[in-house]
Amino acid sequence: MNQFGLVAVTAVLVALYHNYLAPQPTVWMAPAQLKLTYFAGPGRAELSRLILSAGNVSFEDERLDRDSFLKLKPTLPLGQVPVLEVDGTTYSQSMAIARYAAKLSGLYPQDPLECLRVDMASESVVDVKTLVTEITYRTPEEAAKAEKTKKLLEESVPKTLKLLESFVHQGPFFLGDKMTYADLQLFDMVKNALVNFDGFSMDTYPKLTALVSKVEGNANVAAYLAKHQK
Repeated sequence: MNQFGLVAVTAVLVALYHNYLAPQPTVWMAPAQLKLTYFAGPGRAELSRLILSAGNVSFEDERLDRDSFLKLKPTLPLGQVPVLEVDGTTYSQSMAIARYAAKLSGLYPQDPLECLRVDMASESVVDVKTLVTEITYRTPEEAAKAEKTKKLLEESVPKTLKLLESFVHQGPFFLGDKMTYADLQLFDMVKNALVNFDGFSMDTYPKLTALVSKVEGNANVAAYLAKHQK
């Protein structure tokens, strides 16, 4: 093969790579209709509400009372809320909904390693929120509740927040200057769960304190909070 033939073959191979083999950026298109259904309080839907609001994604925010939920319950995929209706199809599981919302909102990374980092932070928050739920809703005995709360505040929370503090390298967010759903998840845990426990403090976590403040100062988040939180 002469020099010109080699150049031509190389050009074809390069074109094939760029057109068919090279990684292509993912473009997430918002559906025509989104309806997020949950109770009036923050609970398991607040993260998705915050994510969609931060991303300026239009959605119907349906908030149920107990009677409305009991009527709706038999029609739900798992008999529970939150659920997200996407163009007429209903989906369940709060974190699955949150990550889908994050992709629509531009708050979920495209780089696989960045996804790993924010998912790691996210799952760390989930671990603490699971303990909070156990104490708040599944431990009626006061003595047991006090014992679990003590362990939460003295062991689980410091361990997790110390880890999360180490994730904030170049700030203000877990991915430097890029806010992701994990930042909103930390904000939700601090503001809607941990602040309800006497003795909880963020004083020894300056990076996380700054992160929470930065999320709260986001214009879209601030507008949502002004509308829905007392």
